[in-house]
Amino acid sequence: MTSASAQPVDFASLPHAELADDGGRAVDAALLVTSDIVGAVAQAVAQNYAVMPTGGLTSAIGSFDYKRETVSGFTGVVAIRPKGAVSPEPAPEGTPPEGLATNQIMVDAQAGKVAAGAGLTFTQVNSFLAEHVGPTARVLVDLTSIGSAYVGGVVATGAMGPMRMRPSSTLEAVVLADGGPARVLSGEDLDQVEGLQGWTGMVAAAVFRFYEVPASEFGLVLPVQGSDVDAVAGLLSYLDPWTRISLPEAGGRLGNNGTVVNGVELVSKDSLEAFVAHAPEPARTKAQGLLQSCEYAGADQLACITGWSEDGIDDVLFSLMDPETETIGGVMIEYGVGFSSGQEMETFRAIREGAPDMARTKARVKPPGKLKPWTSSTDVNVAAPADTGTIAEVLAAYADYRGAIRALGRELATTGIEVELSAYGHLLPHGIDPHHRVTVFAPEGAEAALAGARQAVLACKRTLIHDLLHLTRRSEARITGGEKGLPSLVEIARAGGGENRLPTELKNRLARARTAVMAAPANFTFRAPAELKSAP
Repeated sequence: MTSASAQPVDFASLPHAELADDGGRAVDAALLVTSDIVGAVAQAVAQNYAVMPTGGLTSAIGSFDYKRETVSGFTGVVAIRPKGAVSPEPAPEGTPPEGLATNQIMVDAQAGKVAAGAGLTFTQVNSFLAEHVGPTARVLVDLTSIGSAYVGGVVATGAMGPMRMRPSSTLEAVVLADGGPARVLSGEDLDQVEGLQGWTGMVAAAVFRFYEVPASEFGLVLPVQGSDVDAVAGLLSYLDPWTRISLPEAGGRLGNNGTVVNGVELVSKDSLEAFVAHAPEPARTKAQGLLQSCEYAGADQLACITGWSEDGIDDVLFSLMDPETETIGGVMIEYGVGFSSGQEMETFRAIREGAPDMARTKARVKPPGKLKPWTSSTDVNVAAPADTGTIAEVLAAYADYRGAIRALGRELATTGIEVELSAYGHLLPHGIDPHHRVTVFAPEGAEAALAGARQAVLACKRTLIHDLLHLTRRSEARITGGEKGLPSLVEIARAGGGENRLPTELKNRLARARTAVMAAPANFTFRAPAELKSAP
């Protein structure tokens, strides 16, 4: 849709937005849900409203973090959310991407491309492709939350999942609404949108290339000991050939000899225990079985291997196994658990995604007699060669961080402060980013103690980031940012001692982001970090 076709909006009469980000921070804004993003944004900017793009809020970390004085010159703040749908609505033939409503979709099967409105999820997009192209056609946006994250929000956050592929890996074009006519961006101009959290405008639609994947899904869970970094590194290095995805032409078929490992995910034993305490069936029983596997193996973590294959799970296991050692990368498979397509994989996903969801949910809720919890999660994506020694050094930095946090927890326990650590995340050799969420609980009235604990945790986190930056300076590993786009990169820069201490690739990304933010309307940039709103 275009601004010319927009229905007039009475912003003053809109309801208050009952929305909060991952940290439980509420947004002080009115809420508009619309299928016409371009028209709504144009009206909001014309009436001098600050615009807060919102999507599925699957992972809205820090989305509503801004100082009140930054919006004092605006009429108000309006949160604009794309209107979704139970199922996508096919757009009329010939509709250009900038003409799509937020709940519409259009497929060009011959070109291998699909255009989707900002209010659709990737589960909906892939279901539409399965019906209109074929059962194995899909967009390779690999979030674990493809059933809840909106197309617009995924592009804006630059989020990536188990495959460690940013949306721009398969993104053809983005329709951006920033107050004027719709802007269709492609190529290098995608940097003006991806990962910028809506600081330069709001995504109205996006065009993706789609591909054919092998017919069956599989999951394989191997218990591992997190402190044995050499063993885990050996597993990741061994699996590397199956994880290197070389994208064919749009609409083409992925290769890898019929089996593709599209993720190696970490779930810690304590995260699994928390999940079991609250999970519904059948995931609870399956998760209890995985806990037993950890106990039998003397392990404190699970390596969850997922992928696509033309073979069944038994044949996949055989193809991944080293015939000489009868292990997978040196990890014994005796206590491994396999999952295959269908309901089994749905249960597997519920377990894998349940651990981080549980940790995020707990961090939002104020327990009786306690202050609102404070929480922080690591997000540093490290690309390493398939070299056991280098990967082990990356994992050792995280093991040191876990040790420091646990030691801090023991120290603070005597003061009534509770420190919880939950580990989960991504372990592909070319994208190592295990998230370690720390949540601090303090009794009511202990605000000073909570503030002190927060500073201590952040000091540990800065040490981790510093160690990873130092590692990349003396090895072939490199930091590529974080999976939450520019907020993660800004945090890395701050922890590393400033932008000038970053590798050239990251400094250039920050420079491009700064150029885009400084050129964007103030109606969107009010939430951007200070580092991106002025020259360095």
